[in-house]
Amino acid sequence: MSVFLQKLLLYVPVKMVPAVSGVFLVFFLYRSFPEGQYISYSVSVFCSLIAAQLCAGWVGNSFIYYYSGVKERGSFTSNCICMILFIAPIASSLAAIVSVFFVVGEGFFVYVWLLCFSQILFFFLSSTCQAGFLVKQQLVAVLLQTLTQIGLVMLFFRYVDIDFRYALLASVAGYTASVLYMLFCVLRFYKVSNPFSSVELFKHDFKLVYQYGAALSPWILGMLVMAGADRFAIGHYGVEYGDSYLSLKDLFVGGAGLLSMPLLMMVHPFVINKFREGKFAIEIIESSSSLLIVAFSLLWCVLYFVGFEFFERMTGKKIGTSIIIIFYAFLGVFLNSTAVYFQKRLEVHRRMKLLAYLSLGAAIMSIGLAWVGGMLWGLYGISLGVLLAQFIYFGFVVASMYKRLNVYKAFTFPMIVSSLAFSVGYALHLSLQLEWGDSLWWKVSIYWIVGFSIVSLISFWKGVRWGEFMKATL
Repeated sequence: MSVFLQKLLLYVPVKMVPAVSGVFLVFFLYRSFPEGQYISYSVSVFCSLIAAQLCAGWVGNSFIYYYSGVKERGSFTSNCICMILFIAPIASSLAAIVSVFFVVGEGFFVYVWLLCFSQILFFFLSSTCQAGFLVKQQLVAVLLQTLTQIGLVMLFFRYVDIDFRYALLASVAGYTASVLYMLFCVLRFYKVSNPFSSVELFKHDFKLVYQYGAALSPWILGMLVMAGADRFAIGHYGVEYGDSYLSLKDLFVGGAGLLSMPLLMMVHPFVINKFREGKFAIEIIESSSSLLIVAFSLLWCVLYFVGFEFFERMTGKKIGTSIIIIFYAFLGVFLNSTAVYFQKRLEVHRRMKLLAYLSLGAAIMSIGLAWVGGMLWGLYGISLGVLLAQFIYFGFVVASMYKRLNVYKAFTFPMIVSSLAFSVGYALHLSLQLEWGDSLWWKVSIYWIVGFSIVSLISFWKGVRWGEFMKATL
């Protein structure tokens, strides 16, 4: 097995833990919250996420980009930590101010401020661990974060009160525990120094990070707003079934993180290193595309045939909204996850300004279409508007490498395999329904999952270009 695949497999549990815990929390919170509170919780977390990624994302990505090339890694790390500590309080205040326009609650400003501050530190320190391939440390960190958050939210809801603010407080505690552990590991591993021992070096590192990350912040903002405009529109209009739509979308995001993030954490440094050697790794992008198409398609099959019914039975609440709207949300999450790979050519050529223009333009379009769509057609219009904006952005980034891209290998063949898998899944589900009907839904689900597991293995085997991953080295 290649070193690339070995390290990729190590990163799977790093993303599996938060993905699984995220799915559990969505079930638990959606089931526990009174009507409307999940929307408040979702908007709060999303405001914090935008500010955290906007302010920590560009520093973290710049750290990964420059890490392998700097000589004084200890000084560079300490200077970046210092930058984050300057930025975090300001960004947290902005997130809290924005969130109070959409959600009202006692002490709400403080909860969002604390959540954003802890998230900023968490995201940046995760980037430092990723740059040094500190996989075990990241795994311990996410376990700390997950166990603390889930444990506290269950205690709060059982012994204090069922309120979205206590869910936010549990998240703060989880991120804080994880941050303290990662900070301890980073300080030991990088042997950081006093950032103020050399003001000139601090200025040099800040300029270096800013040059790469300046255009990255608008791009991050655009990407997040483009994907999350539906949350603000739903909060504004208070549309029917908004709770179930957002809870399902959060499930999709959690699943997408498990499917795409371990791969991205390996592809990103691999593409950068290959570009520095004078070659753009288009083959690894094509292979990543085939893997994501097959993986997301199989995930949709599982959700469509057994997952949504399981969700309704476990939460005790009907989804209510149509399957078309749910599919729009799922497809949007897929496009967002896949676009990050196809924009690598623009990233390595440092065309960050163009990426920023594209994402901000798509974000403005997403907001406009979501607001107009919500006013005219409710939840259907909101979801369709956001999806159209994501399609346009995806089309542009794919076009940026169209001359180098083998469309058949990257898109056509994995889509054919995915279509065949869906057809087999449909036939299997239909035959089981005719045999047992709805009365034995659990039996139908178990037999379908067992049978479809074989289909999934064949789909991964035939639909993904594993040869490129096997040849890849870091």
